[in-house]
Amino acid sequence: MRSRSGVFHPEMPRFIPFACALLMALSLPLSAAETVTKEQVLEAIRTFEANASGGPAARPAVERNSAVERASNTILKFSLESNDVVVDLGPDAVTWCDVKKGVSELSNSGERGLLLVAYLSGCVRTQLETGKQDPNPYAGWVAMLKTYRAVKMREGVTIPEAESLLARQANGTLEPFAAVAAQRSVDHLRKTYGPAEVPPKQQVASASDKQ
Repeated sequence: MRSRSGVFHPEMPRFIPFACALLMALSLPLSAAETVTKEQVLEAIRTFEANASGGPAARPAVERNSAVERASNTILKFSLESNDVVVDLGPDAVTWCDVKKGVSELSNSGERGLLLVAYLSGCVRTQLETGKQDPNPYAGWVAMLKTYRAVKMREGVTIPEAESLLARQANGTLEPFAAVAAQRSVDHLRKTYGPAEVPPKQQVASASDKQ
């Protein structure tokens, strides 16, 4: 993969085809494959984090790419199926891509897909560690920004929406901004389903439907 300077970085995963497949999967019915356990998704998150930003230099790139794809599929499946977590995929939380429309027509589409998995990883891990469902995107943003900084450093890639969140992290306003984003998603859902409480998993499927 080449950076804007034209330098080839074999360390970075070639994830553009995977990113397209990932975003397509979000709009398709889930398969009846074996359920992903908490232990499996936490291991997948560790694998993703170890390889998504380059991984150990001694490990062949093809192995790192394969590890990222397998881990990402596990993380996605758990995020959408598990009743232990609830993840907001709405436009106020996932500002850098539209999970309904995909990212194929956006610049740096592969990197945007990778950031989506990083976001899911942060949300899932935090909720499993605390034992509490929480659609607030803050933990996901923190994990996403960690991956973004690594990608930006290696590839010279700049994603405006991520830069905006990075600036908020630097000036200390990221966490309160996450609370605002979470409330906006709740408001979207209430407009759709009425004032009654919406089942938690609806936060995943429905927040992304509203603009």
